[in-house]
Amino acid sequence: MNTAIRAEGLSKAYTIRVPQPDGSTRRIQKHALRDVSFEVSEGEVLGIVGRNGAGKSTLLKILSRITAPTRGRVTVYGSVASLLEVGTGMHPEMTGRENIFLNGALLGMSKKDIVKQLDEIVEFAGVAEYIDTPIKRYSSGMKLRLAFAVAAHLSADVMIVDEVLAVGDAEFQAKCLNVMRDGTKAGRTTLFVSHNMAAVENLCSRVMWIEEGRISKIGTPEEVFREYLAGTASGKVSLDTDLQAIHTVSDLPVQFTSLSVSGTDGSILLQGDDILIDIEIRVVQRVLGVKFFVRISTIENYPVAAMSSTDYLREWDLDPGMYKLTIKLSSVRLLPRMHKLSLYSYTQWNSEIIEERPDILKFQVLESDILGTGRPIRADRGVTWIPADFDLKQSNGKSA
Repeated sequence: MNTAIRAEGLSKAYTIRVPQPDGSTRRIQKHALRDVSFEVSEGEVLGIVGRNGAGKSTLLKILSRITAPTRGRVTVYGSVASLLEVGTGMHPEMTGRENIFLNGALLGMSKKDIVKQLDEIVEFAGVAEYIDTPIKRYSSGMKLRLAFAVAAHLSADVMIVDEVLAVGDAEFQAKCLNVMRDGTKAGRTTLFVSHNMAAVENLCSRVMWIEEGRISKIGTPEEVFREYLAGTASGKVSLDTDLQAIHTVSDLPVQFTSLSVSGTDGSILLQGDDILIDIEIRVVQRVLGVKFFVRISTIENYPVAAMSSTDYLREWDLDPGMYKLTIKLSSVRLLPRMHKLSLYSYTQWNSEIIEERPDILKFQVLESDILGTGRPIRADRGVTWIPADFDLKQSNGKSA
């Protein structure tokens, strides 16, 4: 497969003047990129992720020929359409129609091509009612739709899209993703920067993670996301530290000493994953008929679910020693938000509770493209989600 983009040792440094106590200034260099090298094939969609300030936007500006690298070389084969900021290439005093011609010209479209596609651009942007209104009166979302509509109808070989899609509503985001997906089928190469993990997972075949100006990892979306998010999403806590503050050791024949919540591979927890709850337990004296209970709630204290070993007719006679209890929650349909977990051991519920640890651990469920639509099911839906099938038929039995 032919190469569409080749970056070799890209580095970018900016000189910054820092005021000194004596009134003078000192020049220092800030490195936005350091020795970045990669290749993108024709027709590939490469996602780019990283924290704010990691160097993503600087890289896109170099690839778009807006700025030059301090060192290194980049080669882009073919024409480029870039959408890096809302309203880029638009004049606030000009109407939407005039800005279509201006923006199209800046992106390399001929006047003939713009006239030919004008109606399609206006329809895609959904601004027909305001097309002859100066865009200084447009909302940021309207400006975005218009700018993307122009870029989407440009017959460019390479499209570079920054996080601007976050401004649009869900319907427009879906339209944009479809345009990028259709462009890929037609052989267009796309670089897509977004914090929307579901959109990147749905659209991109590979993902590049940039950290502090360097490439940290390139791989499949699942490989990169799990490593990229691993440090922030799973929960673990040691319970030994505050044991004495609750009871003396002799008061607790069964003691929880540590607790962790993770995905089934031991890393972060994505929407739709099975959940593993690992509990380390110290038994200091023989106890008969021990049962365990866990409860999950939202960070706002809305109950989500509760599970007891008695639901499955499980209880244990425990001799002194160390134990590890693993609870696997299958087909969990938690929404992408922060949750809390409470933990209990008992022999008779409400009368013989051995240890109770309410809200002992917080854990984060991260969004994922669980339905394959490019959009996650968001936390504002409630506390959980239920798979559904929508089938509309006419009264004669035919599918609509």
